[in-house]
Amino acid sequence: MLKKVKEALLLPRGKRVAVAVSGGADSVALLSVMLKLKSEYGIDVFAAHFNHKLRGEESERDMFFVKELCADLGVELVCGEGDVGEFAREHKLSTELAARQMRYDFFDELPADYVATAHTASDNLETVIFNLTRGSGIAGLCGIPPKRGRYIRPLIFCTRDEIEAYCRKENLGYVTDSTNLCDDYSRNLIRHKVVPVLKQLNPSVENSVANTSVELAFDRDALDSAAKDEYKKRLCKEGLKVNGLAESGMATAGRVLRLFCLEKTGESPDYRHTNDLFGVAVSGGRCGLSGGATAMRQKNILKILFPYDTPHYKVSLEKIKNDLIKKDKKVNNLLLKNLFDCDKIAGEAIVRTRESGDKIRLLGRGCTKTLKQLFNESGIPLFERDVLPVIADDKGVVWVCGFGVAERVAPDENSAFLCKISYEIISGGNNTK
Repeated sequence: MLKKVKEALLLPRGKRVAVAVSGGADSVALLSVMLKLKSEYGIDVFAAHFNHKLRGEESERDMFFVKELCADLGVELVCGEGDVGEFAREHKLSTELAARQMRYDFFDELPADYVATAHTASDNLETVIFNLTRGSGIAGLCGIPPKRGRYIRPLIFCTRDEIEAYCRKENLGYVTDSTNLCDDYSRNLIRHKVVPVLKQLNPSVENSVANTSVELAFDRDALDSAAKDEYKKRLCKEGLKVNGLAESGMATAGRVLRLFCLEKTGESPDYRHTNDLFGVAVSGGRCGLSGGATAMRQKNILKILFPYDTPHYKVSLEKIKNDLIKKDKKVNNLLLKNLFDCDKIAGEAIVRTRESGDKIRLLGRGCTKTLKQLFNESGIPLFERDVLPVIADDKGVVWVCGFGVAERVAPDENSAFLCKISYEIISGGNNTK
C-alpha cells in the first residue's frame, strides 16, 4: 500500500500537512501512513477533525475517539464543529452538500500548506459511476484527482479492502459511521448495490477505473489547453469570432463555447446548451441560456446578451427639402433607409414600438414580412423586440429601426419634402445614430 501512496504523494519537502481524520478506517490509515512517511518527505504532520453534529452521541463518540487516537500517537489535533442541519436549512442545501461545505470551510482555515483527505480508489469508483449517471462528460469521468490545489489524496490509488487489511496488520482501531450502512444516500446505494455487481465482472474494477480516470485526465488537459489557445485567438471586443469554428471539431469547439459562456454568464453550459450554442455559432439564429441570457450570431460574431443590456432609443424626426435626391439620384442606400417622403404618409406618423400583426414591405426587398419574421431572421433578442422603435401611419408601419423604410413611402426625385430619421441608443449599449 505504501508504494501506491508514494505514487500519489507528490510533495515538496519542508511542508506542513493537515490530515483530515474522521475516525473511520480510511482516515486512520491515512494518518498512520503520513506519520510513517514524515521523515522521508521532510514534512510536519498534524490532524484535523470536524464534528458535523449530525448523529448525536455517535458524532461525539467519533470526536472522542480521534482525540484519544491522536493523544496515543503524540499528534497535534485541531478540532472544529458546526450544526450542519441548521446550515442546510438556512442555505437551502442537502445535508450532504451542507456537511461538505462546512467541512471544507474548516479545512480552508487550517494553518497548513496542504490538507490530506482520505479519498480512496473505491471512492473514486463511486464518484465516476455517480457522475456517469448524471451525464457530466469527461470531467466527471476523470474522477477524484490525486491533487487539487492544496488538497492531496495520498490513498487515491488504494482500495477500501487494502486499507482495512492495512488497519488489521497495523492493529489500528477505527469507528464506523452508521450512515454508511444504509441506502438513503446515492453514494451508499452505489457502494452497496452497484459496485458488488461490477466486482463480479472484474474484481479489480477500482484499479481499472482509477487507471482510466488518469488517462482521461491527460486527454482532458490536452484538449482544454488546445481550446484555451483557440479561445484566445477568437475572443474579441464584440464577442467571439466563430467563422470556421466547426472545422476545429466538436471537442475543441464545445470547449471554446463553454469558456465563452462561462466568462459572460459565470456558468458553464450543460450538454444541451452547448449543442444549442454550437448550432447558433455555425448556422446563426439565437438560443436561450441560463440566467435569462440570449446567445446570437451577428455576421461572424457570437454574442451573449442579457435583459439588462436592452437598449433604450431616442428617435428624432427632421423635415427637410428634397435637395439631396434631386442633386444626386445615386444616394447612399444607408441614408435612404432613414428617409421617407412626407407627402406619402397616410394621416399622421407616430413613433411607437411593435404591435401584434405589424408588417412592412421594405424598400428593395420585394416582399412583405411581419415584424416577427424580420426579427426572427435577424436574431433580435426577445427582450429587445419590445423596445425597438417603429414609425407607423394610418396604413401601418413605414419604418423599423435598423431595417429601413417601407417601399410605399420611399423618397424619389419628385419628392418635395423628406423626413430624416435619426436615432440614438441612450442606454443598454454603445451609442449609435
